[in-house]
Amino acid sequence: MRIVLTGAGGPAAIGVARSLKAHYLVGVDSDEYALKFSETDERVRICSADDPDYLSALNRIIHTTGADFVHAQPDPEVRVISDSRDLVDAKTFLPSQETVQLCQNKWRAIKRMGASGVPVPRTIPLVGPFDLDRAASEFNNKFWVRENVGAAGKGAFLANGYTTASMWVEGINKGWGRFQAAEYLPGRCFTWQSLWKDGRLVAAQGRERLKWALANRSVSGVTGITGVARISNDPRLDDIGKRAVYAMEASPNGIFGVDMKENAGGVPCVTEINIGRFFTTIEFFTQLGLNFPDLYARSAMGEDVSADKVEEGWMWLRSMDAAPKLIRG
Repeated sequence: MRIVLTGAGGPAAIGVARSLKAHYLVGVDSDEYALKFSETDERVRICSADDPDYLSALNRIIHTTGADFVHAQPDPEVRVISDSRDLVDAKTFLPSQETVQLCQNKWRAIKRMGASGVPVPRTIPLVGPFDLDRAASEFNNKFWVRENVGAAGKGAFLANGYTTASMWVEGINKGWGRFQAAEYLPGRCFTWQSLWKDGRLVAAQGRERLKWALANRSVSGVTGITGVARISNDPRLDDIGKRAVYAMEASPNGIFGVDMKENAGGVPCVTEINIGRFFTTIEFFTQLGLNFPDLYARSAMGEDVSADKVEEGWMWLRSMDAAPKLIRG
């Protein structure tokens, strides 16, 4: 199979490329320097996803390379390709356009899941100062503020009251209407990766995040870059993950990555769903024999695929300028 992989020079796409070595890969990226890191058979620079010529440029690459399938890894490209999937001259395998738009807005997704009975953190959209004052009162002056749209912990800040939160939201980010406040969840952090086809769960696997990479370089301590992860087959992840996905779409297709964190009572609460793309440590599962990107590509082309979970006891370690380490621990 010939596959176009977008955002090919980024860490997540590199993990996807390492999982798709059985296929011919065409890596595209708008960053000419990041593209040098792409581990694909071909590398082609493309304009950014917000360029009016993006779809035309993507189709030119598809025609030139004879690509069968397109996988978009960065959120902005997932959104553009999802919104115009009928204009893309190769197969895509995405949830519905409505579901992609819904999941890419964290506040709308939290609201939908909460209304469906899925455990989620108490969350308040920050339209103005009154909402922030309410959050400080309800969350006892310790709460997260973050942007509704964006990846890698965009705009995340752990506030210790109204004054610091206001400084962050209004003073620094001019973020009224773009930010939310959410209760602080003190427990363990999980991600549940899942793949769906016509409403059927093809494969699912959980992991626990033990450490963020480069955490001391972020004001929030959250970077969106997992430093240490370990396999988790906690049955609660399957239950809550499936309920979260079905709250978004009755007959799901494609990739749903459900992030969870335990509240003070130890209940995993869904904080967001990463839609249509893989998380940055997807190679972790591939190394253990659960190759999500390959299952995804083959399923997109009509194959009937499935896979079992991997065993617990494995850990994945990541650091800058070093190859990831798979260890028993």
